[in-house]
Amino acid sequence: MSEPTPSPALPSPAPGPEASPETRSSWRDLPVEQQIDSWETAVPGSAARMLRQVEADYEHRRWLDRVEVRFRMFGAVLGGTGIIGVFWLTKHLVDHDAPAFAAGVFGASVAAFAGLVLRSDRRRGQ
Repeated sequence: MSEPTPSPALPSPAPGPEASPETRSSWRDLPVEQQIDSWETAVPGSAARMLRQVEADYEHRRWLDRVEVRFRMFGAVLGGTGIIGVFWLTKHLVDHDAPAFAAGVFGASVAAFAGLVLRSDRRRGQ
């Protein structure tokens, strides 16, 4: 039994104005240097513009990360303040002879905070 001979690999045509959409290779198939050369050939100055856009996108993502950290810190401070307020209100009610009302306020607050922390619709890992 003879083994089939492998077919020779056909070189893909370089993308450009003369290449049809059916035969054009993907930009991901090209090395970075060839991509830049292709961009510059198609539109002079486009490679520099694209690199500036990549740098701007990187700086924007860094800014968004810093904003997210600030929002998380604000949320932690706000949540801590709310918990301290509930404890203070509960102690105040107990000190003024309203333990049943204090238990209701404390229980409802714990349930509300637990619902906020444990809600299942939070986006994770994004």
